[in-house]
Amino acid sequence: MNTFVYMIDDLLLLCTGVILIYWFILVIASHGKRIQYSKTKCKYRCVILIPEENQFFNDIDKKASYKLIAYKNLQETVYSLDKEQYDIVILLSSVADNLSPHLFENVCNVYDAGIKVIQLHTVIKDRKGIQKYIQALCEEINNSLFRTGNTQLGFSSNLYGTNIAIDLTWLQNNLKTSKTNLERKLFRQNIYIEYLPDAIVYCNSTPAHPYRKRTRKFLSYFLSSLFEGNWNFCNRIIQQLLPSPTKLYICVNIWTLLMTVYSFGESFKWWIILFGLTITYSLAIPDYLVKEKKRKKLLI
Repeated sequence: MNTFVYMIDDLLLLCTGVILIYWFILVIASHGKRIQYSKTKCKYRCVILIPEENQFFNDIDKKASYKLIAYKNLQETVYSLDKEQYDIVILLSSVADNLSPHLFENVCNVYDAGIKVIQLHTVIKDRKGIQKYIQALCEEINNSLFRTGNTQLGFSSNLYGTNIAIDLTWLQNNLKTSKTNLERKLFRQNIYIEYLPDAIVYCNSTPAHPYRKRTRKFLSYFLSSLFEGNWNFCNRIIQQLLPSPTKLYICVNIWTLLMTVYSFGESFKWWIILFGLTITYSLAIPDYLVKEKKRKKLLI
């Protein structure tokens, strides 16, 4: 029995250790100096598409300096857009509430550099209560690891599926239905996805992911991507197979406690892993969430 437990323990330790090292590299990379895109001299035309149920943008549409369209069917709306009038489509979630002041300028600068797809930075505004605050933390950890970290190492950012800026021509050619997985199509075509932390979309709550997590579908492309040298897709498939940072942290906590009870000496390495995960996640949390927590403690 002891031998079996220790074999399982060693296997879990190896897997968790590899994930920890991988994520630590990503989070360190996320703190590196980002590419500064030159200010474009061209005037690119943007159109915002947002679901009909979002009322906020309907209220400010008349004051806006950009074209805004509320859609019921995304595919029909995209196909109705004239390529002579628009260059860039910005797809926003149904819970989008506001945009950062220089978002359009930042998007156009990146687009002018030849990048067709940009993942915008989703920031959750309503963080009252421990549950909503933790959701905001988890979202920013994902941003640091799988978006900023990826792009800093030369890989594509993971695509949220919403709150994105995308080339209209590509979108019309590839959006076959309203449920089309744009991320998978982009990775299969090896199209680079940039992430802009300064191009912020403020949301009232966590946006719903428009795509189902079809791990088996992603995995079926791994060998072909490997032979083609499509490292962006290989990296994305690996990240798809890994547990989320939240799930891994919970599982490591539980296993560490179990091993502490079972064999205190053998549990020491798990406490090191747990400490490493804590440090990694701490580095992934942006300053605004840390300062906000400190302010709340001072008020109390």
